[in-house]
Amino acid sequence: MDVGIVTTHIPPAKGYGGVSVTASVLTKAWAEQGHKMVLVASDESMAGRMRPEQVCLGEQVNVRLYHCYGLRRWGFGLGAIPKLFKLCMQAPVVYIHGIATWPSTLAAMFCVLLRRPFMVAVHGGLMPEHVDLIRREKYHKWLYYRWLTFPTLRSAIAVHCTSKTEVEGVRNVLGEDARILLVPNGIDSRDFTVAQYPTEEGMNICFLGHIQQEKGINAFIRAWLKVRKPADRLVIAGRSVDGSYFEEFQALVKQAHGAISYLGYLERGEVMELLATSHFLVLPSGLEAAGGMRENFGNVVAEAMTSGRPVLVARGLAWDHLESFGAGFVFDRCEASVCEVLCKAQSLDSSEWERMSWNGRRYVEQQLDPIKLGDKIWQVLKRHDQANLPQQLVEGA
Repeated sequence: MDVGIVTTHIPPAKGYGGVSVTASVLTKAWAEQGHKMVLVASDESMAGRMRPEQVCLGEQVNVRLYHCYGLRRWGFGLGAIPKLFKLCMQAPVVYIHGIATWPSTLAAMFCVLLRRPFMVAVHGGLMPEHVDLIRREKYHKWLYYRWLTFPTLRSAIAVHCTSKTEVEGVRNVLGEDARILLVPNGIDSRDFTVAQYPTEEGMNICFLGHIQQEKGINAFIRAWLKVRKPADRLVIAGRSVDGSYFEEFQALVKQAHGAISYLGYLERGEVMELLATSHFLVLPSGLEAAGGMRENFGNVVAEAMTSGRPVLVARGLAWDHLESFGAGFVFDRCEASVCEVLCKAQSLDSSEWERMSWNGRRYVEQQLDPIKLGDKIWQVLKRHDQANLPQQLVEGA
């Protein structure tokens, strides 16, 4: 084996996007380059337990799943202990997806114990707002971070970040001398097709994500209700959590009198169909001051652009440069700016929209090729002496 891979969840696991999807894309890219890997993950999926043969990452990848129970989101299961220890014993180097979950923490500790070189992709776990919340309100988790997460991260070859905002969060807790590799997530454009311009009357916008305050969806709806035209539609898909925020969301949906559709959790194919019928995707994360957490990257933006869908994105994410290559609009974190951007989107004709559509697709193909980006990570991962290099030589490698 060339490298061991650790992740909490892995597709086709349902209900756990983001980190698991990124782990899949990167592993497939490495497999396509001929690298041999062993991957350890939980068998957790919202649709039932998975079997190794269901995980299709390429012939170069040996998939080893352990049984998950109890804390399913964190991938808890005692079967992880022998599988991860064996992996860390055998692998010349280990790449760990995520922090502060059961398998990611165990793997990092085993690597330190066995003096095995390893890299960690933090996947948003150290975003500034997230860390501030933990420090203020989740004392036990903050101790967990201080005693286990931070010490192991300092021992890594490098911490893989996908955006400058994520770099900011890592440096806030590990210091300015933290060894950071800055490489965005890759998206395999071969898995996506560009649908034609939607012919329905009005402007259709879709939101893909959890119904929670961090995503800013309720604040976006309030702005959208003020400027929407009679034929405009907003379609929302994603998991929900019971509570006051979801109750507020339901009340806003009722105010729209049928103009807002909530579809709940969708399968992958259904997500592609929803994008195909939409004019824009929106990512309003951080729009609500009280829960203003940001995305570390926002895979859904890249996936929408690959599908030929322009995007509307809140400022302060990894997409502040979106307008510079003409694939959508960026709005400030206030209602007035959201309304202004929505009016701009409403005024586009089909030719202007199609130009944005192809601009986004072209950007993903040129800048987010998973093979090219995966190779940047691989070059650092396989340099076992990288820990002795100064930080500035790691970042941007």
